[in-house]
Amino acid sequence: HDLRTPLTAICGYLELLERGDRTPDQARYLSLIAGRAQAMRQLTEELLRYSVAASLEDEPALEPVDLNGAVEEAAAALYGAFMERGIVPAVSLPEERVVRILDRAALSRVLGNLLTNALKYSGGDLEVTLTPDGSIILSNAAPGLDEVQVGRLFDRFYTVETGRSSTGLGLSIARALTERMGGTIAARYEAGRLAVTLRFPL
Repeated sequence: HDLRTPLTAICGYLELLERGDRTPDQARYLSLIAGRAQAMRQLTEELLRYSVAASLEDEPALEPVDLNGAVEEAAAALYGAFMERGIVPAVSLPEERVVRILDRAALSRVLGNLLTNALKYSGGDLEVTLTPDGSIILSNAAPGLDEVQVGRLFDRFYTVETGRSSTGLGLSIARALTERMGGTIAARYEAGRLAVTLRFPL
């Protein structure tokens, strides 16, 4: 919170400066400053979310959650972003409903972070599979990754070359929230494909 206040002021003054007359050089410098300020704001927000996710003070708001519906909603929310990249997500759901006792908002955040990660690293496809045992598997071609990088994807602040705009906290937040709900999350890399598996046992 102590970082957000001065950043908000900086962004406000930048907006005022951008409205006035300026030389081409001044416009370029302001654009650079605005870009760095926005990156700092994004990092600050992610740090706040991570601290909340990692905190043990607030207990998860547990309730019965339909994983079928949660997966559908998460995929639909980012469908437009995938289409812009020419990716048509293939979502596979079991006929029977898979219900687990989870924090609905936390699960939505986890799925959103995982899908956003897939959007960054996908080589052109995405498969999302929910199994009857409560496993959610996201698989996509990831030519820009290797086994060493995949082994560090859940590390705080770790980013790879193809994700330069990342803060390196999205997957760390996903892991922290998943573990708080009693689930597990892991990634593997085989034959040029990245597979992230999220499991919520009974």
